Amino acid sequence: MNDKSSNISKRRRTARAKDSADYVAKRAEVLGAAATLFKQQGFHSTRLVDVAREAGLDRATIYYYAGSKEELLQDIVGGVLDTAIAAAEELRANDALTGMQRLHQIFVILMTSYEENYPATFVYIQEQMHQVGVQETEWAQLIMKRTRLFDRMLIDFIKEGIEDGDLRSDIPPRLHENALFGMLNWTHRWFVPGGSLTGRQVAETFWSIYTGGALTDAGRANALPSPPVLSAVTG
Repeated sequence: MNDKSSNISKRRRTARAKDSADYVAKRAEVLGAAATLFKQQGFHSTRLVDVAREAGLDRATIYYYAGSKEELLQDIVGGVLDTAIAAAEELRANDALTGMQRLHQIFVILMTSYEENYPATFVYIQEQMHQVGVQETEWAQLIMKRTRLFDRMLIDFIKEGIEDGDLRSDIPPRLHENALFGMLNWTHRWFVPGGSLTGRQVAETFWSIYTGGALTDAGRANALPSPPVLSAVTG
């Protein structure tokens, strides 16, 4: 590292330590610009200079706010996960709630968080869920540990729902989780805030499909058995 880079790094650390309002506001803008580009172009295709341009900075000044695009990604992902875990912990601590109520609320909270923090949350889904597990850095291991913690809390809510008789016991908890939260995990492919549906409306619609099924009572009565699989398909 040359003297100039070293000095910039020291200034960055000092500014972050002081937590000055101007610095915090501008760095939040840089994080927002990074999240937008990571969502649009993908993390690997985005350069730090692209983030600088999006945030209205030159290629030298960007280093005052971030040492690398990896640092930006870590801050984006870490913030998203910490917020989700905090919400789940608060629900878990509320003894007045049933397992189903906890599950419903965290489901809605996640989708509304996707909307409120767009596109940062989607960057976590799009970039990290399938990549961070194979990394061996200290940060990657911490993220995986936090992700597993959040996953265990979701499974616990589902198990409570099963024990209370609200969820089907013939379906494994993991399959319940995949069915429900799998719907949310694909919204990054199509959901954009400001469209015809709000995040809460999407969440409540998905929840009704999960808990009640997609068929109406008439649809269930009229549903035909699945046709036999063609022999040509089975070989």
